[in-house]
Amino acid sequence: MKTLLQSTQAYQIIKTEGRERRFSHTYLLLFDDARNLRSALKTFAKIFFDCDGEYYGEQDADKKRIANLIDNENFSDCLFFPEDGKTMKKEDADKIHEESTLAPVEGSKKLFVISDFAEANTVTQNKLLKLLEEPPAGVYFLLGATTSYSVLQTVLSRAKKLEILSFGVDETADCLARIYGNKYDRSILSLCAAASGGNLGQAQGMLEGGHYKTLLENAFLLVLCQSYQLPTVVKQLGEFKQQKELIAMLRLVFRDALVVKTQGKKAGRNLLMKTEVSRIEQVAERYSLPALFTAQEVLSDAEKQVKFNAVFSQCIELCIAKIQSKNN
Repeated sequence: MKTLLQSTQAYQIIKTEGRERRFSHTYLLLFDDARNLRSALKTFAKIFFDCDGEYYGEQDADKKRIANLIDNENFSDCLFFPEDGKTMKKEDADKIHEESTLAPVEGSKKLFVISDFAEANTVTQNKLLKLLEEPPAGVYFLLGATTSYSVLQTVLSRAKKLEILSFGVDETADCLARIYGNKYDRSILSLCAAASGGNLGQAQGMLEGGHYKTLLENAFLLVLCQSYQLPTVVKQLGEFKQQKELIAMLRLVFRDALVVKTQGKKAGRNLLMKTEVSRIEQVAERYSLPALFTAQEVLSDAEKQVKFNAVFSQCIELCIAKIQSKNN
């Protein structure tokens, strides 16, 4: 994870500002990976204390100590809010106000790290406004969020916004390989990396417990069903929990089918779903080129709709119906 983050523009911006001793008072880090957001914030927090490298020798012992304390959320000058697994509350904001008046214990900086700030209610966000704009000398804020949609505009205007974009398929697969070792075949890692759209947390969720197998079966069930079967298949799936992942898997199925349709026997090396060549060829044979192109468009729209609380079963049924209609 650290390797992925250090390659981002967001990381390089804060790193440069730290090196030039011109940190902004408040940063808002946008990272659409709820599972790894808090961990990412720790990686960025270490930049403020110059302990984000790899340290082995005795001369680096103190930096290594501080890095370990930040990882464990125990460093006195780097305070994390809210408690892991909790939502930011007014009481947390009160505590931050109180702590911000106290001098740093070990150095000249005190950093407040707030995970998933977008989950905080309006009252809590408003309570921190003045402090975010004019913090005491040496006090900095690192806010993390998976989206800026529910962050108050007044907060956004006070923070320097940095966004971590989705990682590439190979980058994500490499990271998964570092995390899980030889537990999974490379083709499975690449499949999950591609289906997640470069979202490491989603890819991990697909791998663990074999959820990617269920996602694959459900995706092909939808893609290969007849028009008259569609309502029954959608009802059978019900309110599937991994909604974004299923839509991404559907998009991946149609994407590879498009590659097969246009490249024929040369498609092999360009397929992302190398473990599913036989079924991908079925999809390519069944759907026309216009339908395969339409699939990418309507499924991209579906991802946005589901993100903003559209009814998943209705959304997915309408998507497949549109693709089938274009095919006919």
